[in-house]
Amino acid sequence: MRARLTPGGTLVLSLRDYAPLLKERPAVMPPSFFDDGGARRIVFQIWDWQDDRRYTVHLHISRQREQGWDSRHFVGCYRAVPTHEMVALASEAGFERVRVHSPDETGYYQPIITAIRPLS
Repeated sequence: MRARLTPGGTLVLSLRDYAPLLKERPAVMPPSFFDDGGARRIVFQIWDWQDDRRYTVHLHISRQREQGWDSRHFVGCYRAVPTHEMVALASEAGFERVRVHSPDETGYYQPIITAIRPLS
């Protein structure tokens, strides 16, 4: 990421707050319900932990259609990197002014990390 930014450029990165999740190791994320102007959606995830940091996500999305409900299933492999480790990685990569912005501060539901690529 640092190589792709121009000198003085700002990295903006959002990530899940994994600290509590690594302790709990949940098997499922509860369903979320969305109503997009009458087009209802239900979304939930199943997490299959492979080891202490890696897990397979099964993302299930059901959308209401005129002819009934359409359900989709997507699979992805994730690695849980806690926020404090991502800050350390950004610093090690040579970013400056690495900062974590909390959801209370930004209004966004996940922490946001910002960092600056040095001018030289």
